[in-house]
Amino acid sequence: MRDRWIPVSDKTAVQLTVAQLFSCKIFIVLPALLMVLLVSSCACVQPVKTQPGILPVADNKGMPSVISSLMVQADEQYMQGEYEAALATLERAVRIKPRYAEIWSRMAQIYAQKGDSKQAKQHAERSSSYIKNNPALKKFNDSFIQADE
Repeated sequence: MRDRWIPVSDKTAVQLTVAQLFSCKIFIVLPALLMVLLVSSCACVQPVKTQPGILPVADNKGMPSVISSLMVQADEQYMQGEYEAALATLERAVRIKPRYAEIWSRMAQIYAQKGDSKQAKQHAERSSSYIKNNPALKKFNDSFIQADE
């Protein structure tokens, strides 16, 4: 027997499709599948920092991948005690995108770790001048700015 196409409205087609789903008992599997998709998509909304880094706050989500990778590299160098290498890596990032506050805050932390509070304050002030909506990073920078006063 050949299938015949009968012209129907969109509403009828949807009703038929829903009726077919119920008759196939897929309605039991469908909610579970939708839940899995919902949970997996929510897990991707906010990235979690999996390794320790220089900053105690999350980075800007809209950061270019080249900047992000340089900052990860600098974080790794910092955690290994290679402060000069970390600063050199961050200086490369600054040459690419000089208005990212996270770069300047990382440099402030490194200078503070090295005991150079003057440089730490200058870099924290520069970082704060680029912050648009990140109160946690602003508070982090203020700790360097107020410590030198």
